[in-house]
Amino acid sequence: MTPVHTGVAGRLGGRHWFALVAIVVAGVVASGCFGGDPGGGPPVAPPVPSGTDGGYDISWVQCGGPYPKNPVFGVVGVSNGSAFHDNPCVVDEHRWAAAAPYDVGFYFNTANPGDQSAHWTEPGPLSCSGASDDLGCAYNYGYNAARHAFEYTAAQTGVAAGKPWWLDIETVNTWSADVNSNMADIQGMLDYLNSQSGVTPGIYSSGSQWAQITGGAVLASTPVWVPYAQARTEAPSFCDPAYSFTGGPVAMVQYPAGSFDGDYAC
Repeated sequence: MTPVHTGVAGRLGGRHWFALVAIVVAGVVASGCFGGDPGGGPPVAPPVPSGTDGGYDISWVQCGGPYPKNPVFGVVGVSNGSAFHDNPCVVDEHRWAAAAPYDVGFYFNTANPGDQSAHWTEPGPLSCSGASDDLGCAYNYGYNAARHAFEYTAAQTGVAAGKPWWLDIETVNTWSADVNSNMADIQGMLDYLNSQSGVTPGIYSSGSQWAQITGGAVLASTPVWVPYAQARTEAPSFCDPAYSFTGGPVAMVQYPAGSFDGDYAC
C-alpha cells in the first residue's frame, strides 16, 4: 500500500484551519437524525437548531490554552491528531462544551495506514489476511478506530451515545493510494458509529481531500461539515447542497473566528 500522505492532523494552517471535527445540526438535527440520549438518562442540552451561529470546535491543539468564550454549541476532538491516539484534555474540553446552551458534539481523526500500523490486524467484523491491500483489514481498522474513539470518550466523559459524531478525513493523515481500500476503512467507521444508540455520523473534509482519498465517493445519506467559509458572514451561503463533497446534506459550516474555528449550523 502506497500512502497518500503521512502526518499529524488536528487543524491545518497557521490558524489550524482543517480541524475536524464532530457535531451536527441543521435540518438534519432538527429532523431527528442527531438527537439526545434516548435511554432516559440525565437531562441533556437540546440539539443545535438549523440556522444557529456561535459554535466552536476545539481539540488537542487547545490543550493548556484558553477556550472560546460563551460558545452557543461546542464540538470536541477526542483524538490527539491521529487515529488510536487520545486527546488528553478531552474531559476539560467536554466540560467546556457541555456548558453551552446546545448539545455537545465529538469528532475523531481518521487514517488508513495499512500494515505499518500495529492496529491493522486487530480482530473485527471481517476476515483479514494481514496484507496492506486486504479490504477486510481496512474495514476492521476503521471499525476499531471508531470504537476506540467512542469508548475512550465514554470512559472519560461519561457520554458518547446519543451525540453527534464526525469523522475528520484529511490528507495530512496516512491514506492508501487505493481509494477502494480507503472507502472500506471509512465504511467500517461509519458502520460502527451507526450501530451505537442515537448516533448518526457525519464527515468533515473538503472536496479536494475527499476526492484524493476516496475518488469522490457518493454517500448521499451522510451529512457533511465543510470548511469553506472565510468569514462568519459567508457561512450560511455554504449550506447550499452544491457545496457537499459526498452528496449528503451540508449540516455545518466552519469559518475562522479569531484564533479559533467557528461553526454555523445549517
